[in-house]
Amino acid sequence: MSNEKMRVLDLLDAGKITADEAAKLIEAIGTSYSFMSRDARDNVEEKLNSFTKEVTKFAKEVGCKVQDLYKEVEPKVKKASQNALEKCAAALDNLAHNVGESLEENCCEGEECCCDEEKAENENKKN
Repeated sequence: MSNEKMRVLDLLDAGKITADEAAKLIEAIGTSYSFMSRDARDNVEEKLNSFTKEVTKFAKEVGCKVQDLYKEVEPKVKKASQNALEKCAAALDNLAHNVGESLEENCCEGEECCCDEEKAENENKKN
């Protein structure tokens, strides 16, 4: 079996390509290299390997930079999220307070109010 086909099978084994991709590559290797001399095929393979190494190196560098960026941004995102959460909680407390006051004001509209009894009980409990 040729080096090219072994390389494709190694990529498949490593999970870097799917079985369909491997089949297509092996088929392409069989047809595309048939017109080339052995030296030309070796040259193409060498360039392909060099390209693969460069892409792998680039991917690792990008991965490291993304990781560094994440480490830098993570505390800022957490702080912004905490601030937003605190502001939402304060707004909800304010809304609940305003709704409660509005309900108390419009509770029984001049009639004897059941809320008066609850207020008196709460004041007695405090004292």
